[in-house]
Amino acid sequence: MARINAKEDAKKKIIAAALDIAAEHGWDAVTLDAIAQNIGVTKPALYSYFENREALLRDVLFEVFRNIRSELETTLADDDDIHHIIRNLAELLFEKQKFYANLFFQLPFRLIQDPRNREEFAIIFDKSRSVIRDCLARAKSREKLPRDVDPDEAACIIIAMTMGLQFGSPSMGMDVNAEKKIWIRTVERFLLIGLK
Repeated sequence: MARINAKEDAKKKIIAAALDIAAEHGWDAVTLDAIAQNIGVTKPALYSYFENREALLRDVLFEVFRNIRSELETTLADDDDIHHIIRNLAELLFEKQKFYANLFFQLPFRLIQDPRNREEFAIIFDKSRSVIRDCLARAKSREKLPRDVDPDEAACIIIAMTMGLQFGSPSMGMDVNAEKKIWIRTVERFLLIGLK
């Protein structure tokens, strides 16, 4: 079997393999054995990078968050039209990032609730919220949003609604297009109320 060399490259390769396995078979299929087989190393070799499956899943979740935040930054970098901003954000959250959103909601909830991880997750999550908040603040400064819209509060509501739709839509029988339409209408109404 091939030997993994550079530690950072190896960790990235292992995380990518875990993401591939999760995307194809779900998180229950993400085992150290499956990853070792996927990348062509022995299972004991993986232990030099991750002490156990929980540690690996934690790093995978961080990678999911980093990818989402990076895409948010790119998507919301600049646009003068609030309607375009909303639609671009919807496209990102419900189409481009659907893979990562699905993985996020499949991850064991205990990882996020673990006190050792909670603070780090909160920091990463807050950075993503800040990207949305800053975009809304720029739109507000250009008078594209009503004065009474609080960008920070709006960013929190947008994230909560997004998570709720993505988490609940499978049990409500909604597809991505239905989720996206509901999301766009609701966000536009929330942000643009009172705007002429």
